[in-house]
Amino acid sequence: MRTARESRVRPLSGEASRWWRRSLRASVALASVATPLAAQAPDSARVNIYRYVLDVDPPDAAAFVALDVSGPKVLRGSAPKPFMASVTVRPATGQSTAVGGALDLSPYYLFGGGLRTLRSYRANSVAGRLLRVLTKTVVSVGAITDPSEPDGWRAGFALRTTFHDPHDPVLNSRLPETVDSLLDALGVEAEPLARESLADLGVDLAPVFARYRRQMRARGDVQVTAGWGLAGRVAGGALDADSLEGFRSTLWITGQHATGDRYDVLLTAALRNAFRSDGALRVGAGVQRKSEPADLRSSSPTTTAPAGCCQVAPSRSIPATGCWPRPRWVPSRR
Repeated sequence: MRTARESRVRPLSGEASRWWRRSLRASVALASVATPLAAQAPDSARVNIYRYVLDVDPPDAAAFVALDVSGPKVLRGSAPKPFMASVTVRPATGQSTAVGGALDLSPYYLFGGGLRTLRSYRANSVAGRLLRVLTKTVVSVGAITDPSEPDGWRAGFALRTTFHDPHDPVLNSRLPETVDSLLDALGVEAEPLARESLADLGVDLAPVFARYRRQMRARGDVQVTAGWGLAGRVAGGALDADSLEGFRSTLWITGQHATGDRYDVLLTAALRNAFRSDGALRVGAGVQRKSEPADLRSSSPTTTAPAGCCQVAPSRSIPATGCWPRPRWVPSRR
């Protein structure tokens, strides 16, 4: 006959026992890689840089900027994602609405790039810097309906690149080394290198990525991004050489500076139709309040001036009181 104590103590099942052993090994491995003595992957090791893309700070769709339907006029300076899809629904005249979509895609990603050595990716030579700019260049195409004309719509095309990115986790953190050390400690193979996701390895890497995500978002310095795009109206519902009307160009540059864990300062300058008589310069500044579920972006009224004018004058009158910028909620992840 078993005693009461013996009846309460039961051995773990095989599956539960394996789960506890794996969790213990993961905890020990994570603690070990967090120390300065942790094993570090050599700079000559090849990695897939797209494994370490952080799901924060998605930039505004470049084609929407060219179409002037991006929402906030003060843009983020964050680096682009390898692939991004955006949708916008905007009120138009009367009861009608304009619906549009855009796709942003990195040619470097599209044609199979991403397998690099850490040494080459982190090189500060001219060639190394130019290759990083190429890596962070995207092509964007988009369109939006034009309720003012039946079967009318507007199309946009844009290029966007990031020249300086202090929030790059491969360049400015030990995220690749930390992940490799953790997987090695657990005896998990992350091959082949062409694998762009680590989600199906059976290892919970969320705490590691969360730690580096907070570290990168709080890192100072200024992200600098620029873009150029064309947009115009397409009449007749068909895209051909005879249907393109009223195309305009937009050249913009934007900077984003992190002051800490909570706030970013944003500054954007956009030049429209630079070589035409109706060219204009638009400048705006804003603040982004960062949080986990969403980011709150608040910007000042943008000001405009003729492209050839040195003095920037407000495009509309601003009352002496009650002119606080209107905040706009922007999802922090997509």
